[in-house]
Amino acid sequence: MPLRDRLVQLFPGLAKLPADAYIVGGAIRDLLLGGNPADVDVACSDPLACARAISPRVIRLGKEDHLTAYRIVLGEHVYDFAPLLDNSIDRDLRRRDFTVNAMAVPLEGPLEGDELLDPHGGRRDVEARVVRMVDPQNFDDDPLRTLKGIRLAVRHRFTVDPETMSAIRARCWLITKVSAERVAYELSAIFSANEFRKAVTLLRESGLDVPIFGHELVPSRYVVDDVPLAASLALLVDDPAAFTERWRFSDSLTRDMQFLRRLIDDHSLVALYDAGESTARQLPSLLRAIGKDADIAMPDFTTTPFLTGNDIAAATGLPPGPRLGQIKRALLEAQIRGEVKTHDEAQAFVANASA
Repeated sequence: MPLRDRLVQLFPGLAKLPADAYIVGGAIRDLLLGGNPADVDVACSDPLACARAISPRVIRLGKEDHLTAYRIVLGEHVYDFAPLLDNSIDRDLRRRDFTVNAMAVPLEGPLEGDELLDPHGGRRDVEARVVRMVDPQNFDDDPLRTLKGIRLAVRHRFTVDPETMSAIRARCWLITKVSAERVAYELSAIFSANEFRKAVTLLRESGLDVPIFGHELVPSRYVVDDVPLAASLALLVDDPAAFTERWRFSDSLTRDMQFLRRLIDDHSLVALYDAGESTARQLPSLLRAIGKDADIAMPDFTTTPFLTGNDIAAATGLPPGPRLGQIKRALLEAQIRGEVKTHDEAQAFVANASA
């Protein structure tokens, strides 16, 4: 089946678009890689009109002083519409970041051959699994593309063309001029791909590690790839609070990183319980990454004290206050460690603790 037909089959809304619209970028790349893309990018002369041709529920992307794009979400599929640069598909593709993203399929017109517009050898590079720049000047237009190149290589298991890596390295400090949220998105994608060592290696080779992390990364320290996001950053970041504030990550990620860094040295049952199940479950992969024993016993994360504060007050005669809270906490820790297993044992424990 021709590419155009396959894309229209996946994204039926494309059939409603005008003749001057082109499918561009990642959806074509992903189809050539054998995947089923969930998002499709469209370049056209009037993005808003194209979006409205599919649905009246249009989401505006971008800011007033920049090129404006529009989005339509239909079920699990996302359609993004952007202006056709200089009203020319050739010039539009010339301004794109990497050859594997600089391909287009016209939505109308006669089908000749595979109907793929590929002036920069994108299909060749997809088949060779290579990230290759279209023009180094395009990195200057949007420095986030330097980090996006690393993300493409990591997520799709590509190599980076040497000239492209050299061009990225020469511009690595430009990443500090990019909005923090955009950088955070790319880093999240990079370290959610289960290719931890490849990610660290490419960030070091590109020089992006120093402006992003504040120091050089050392790929040789790590021995496995399956490391989740919070665990990855816990290994690479010296100061989680400062890092997440700089790049506008969530408070929950900051908390996870801080707990994981402490758990490296103290992974007792109580410490794991305090971290919470979702965080604690990341610790074995983190330990494996640095060559440490990852055979860790996990606590029962559903554990709650057998006795409430009121129960303890009634049993001990203690008034509400810090001492009562200390006994309740001590009881919980004893339960987590398996030292107190029944309600009667809990009553004996608090009686002894209050004596």
